[in-house]
Amino acid sequence: MALSTIAMGAIGLAIAIAALLVNLARVKIDPREPPVVHPKVPFFGHVIGMLTGGPLYVKKISEQCKHPFFTLPMLNGRTYVCTSPAIAVAVQRAASTLDFDALIAELGPRMVGAAAETQHILRDPMAKQQGRRTMVDRSHDIINPPLAAHKMLEIAQKQVNYLSNFVNAIQDGEELDLFVTMRGQMAAASMDTFYGPHNPFAEHPELLDKYWDWDDGLVGFMVNVLPQITARRAYYAMQACVKGWVEYTEKGLHREAQPFLQDRKRFHEDEGISQEEHARLEMGITFGIVSNASVTSFWLVNNIFSDPELLSQVRDEIYTNAFEAPGTLSTTKLRDACPLLNSTWRETMRLIAPMTSARIVLQDTVLSDTYFLRKGSVVQIAGGLLHSDTEIWGPDAASFNPRRFVYNWNGTKTESNGRVVDSKSNAIHPGAFRGFGGGTSLCPGRHFAQAEITSLAAMLVLGFDMHPMKGAREVMWNPPRDDKRFPIAVTKPLRGVPVMMRRRNGWEEVKLELKV
Repeated sequence: MALSTIAMGAIGLAIAIAALLVNLARVKIDPREPPVVHPKVPFFGHVIGMLTGGPLYVKKISEQCKHPFFTLPMLNGRTYVCTSPAIAVAVQRAASTLDFDALIAELGPRMVGAAAETQHILRDPMAKQQGRRTMVDRSHDIINPPLAAHKMLEIAQKQVNYLSNFVNAIQDGEELDLFVTMRGQMAAASMDTFYGPHNPFAEHPELLDKYWDWDDGLVGFMVNVLPQITARRAYYAMQACVKGWVEYTEKGLHREAQPFLQDRKRFHEDEGISQEEHARLEMGITFGIVSNASVTSFWLVNNIFSDPELLSQVRDEIYTNAFEAPGTLSTTKLRDACPLLNSTWRETMRLIAPMTSARIVLQDTVLSDTYFLRKGSVVQIAGGLLHSDTEIWGPDAASFNPRRFVYNWNGTKTESNGRVVDSKSNAIHPGAFRGFGGGTSLCPGRHFAQAEITSLAAMLVLGFDMHPMKGAREVMWNPPRDDKRFPIAVTKPLRGVPVMMRRRNGWEEVKLELKV
């Protein structure tokens, strides 16, 4: 009995000490902060959950919390997660204290494995004290203007010319993996358009596979804990790509790049960034122009061709409204006169682009006169949760509905039977669709992306049917999505889609071209 009493006392003391340590480990929260969801494992619980479960982990937390704005204590700080369109817009409007550029200065160098000196230059810590704009802020003046809708025509024309050459070269009866081919050709087109015919991936085609190795392992690479071991494949893929970029620079091939990219290189040199470090930073731009558009193109074509009724309707719409004889498609008419094509593209992005827009809290902020946000914390607008919310989109939010954006660019909430009705009362809040971010993080290349992605899809829709490969009974459309991976870019499929390309009757000799 005495031994049992001692044992029970020891256990009680251990429990008390454990409870004290857990309490000490918990981040101190102001009662005005969004509701707190404490992790089961102090400090690391939410970090581990996000790395292993990705968006599904955050979705699970959100469903348990049932609040549009909540706090996740992580390490010795906290992350605020927003799942409300109205709060998302409020976050975007508070740009003076909730800053996107500061986050880019922190994460950008991690993304490409930049040296400490380069990280310091990009953070530009003395800018505010010296009364000047930060380096990241000034870089927007170089990158954003050439991609504006009214200025990107020449760039877009070069891109669609490359894509039309690819489509016209497809042989009748050619067998290919649709995902691998679409991803590869869109990437090759983008690199040629932005960096010229002697870009590193054109000179060394094997680097494109290395690029995707880096892209696939990017989250682990950015954690930057012994990446040679923990993210080995991505680490050595980055090293190979950097070598290609250094060679490109040493040969003076930036003269073939778009003028704004030449200006960016000079800007980096003026700020003291070395040649090799600039080569790393080129991988950041490459990510922006390659990763999302390449994969989105595949999903859009998959979604159209996998539905015979939709394929027929999109085909009729393009031919009636955007086709100009002989064999010319107008990208302007594809944009302005093909609502079903564009709705299908937007709906595709809703399902495969669960982007998380984030901000760093520069100073203590009270958002919407309600929520206290502490300096140094991170605010995340959870795009994946917003895109899957049935209260926002309707009962079929988890399903593909190609007509969801036909009547309203922001989307229309479906009725109980899944129908989309043109009604102002069903219009989606403009802060709900996060495919291109929002506010100061709104993607500057969104107009270019729309042009290239819908143009490639339109050419394939008009010119081809897709059949099973020889020996296959059917095309295995709609591969499962890699939903567990934490999204840095759009969601990839877990397998390819093998098809046989057959030219349509009456279109065998038509050579399609696009006019911007």
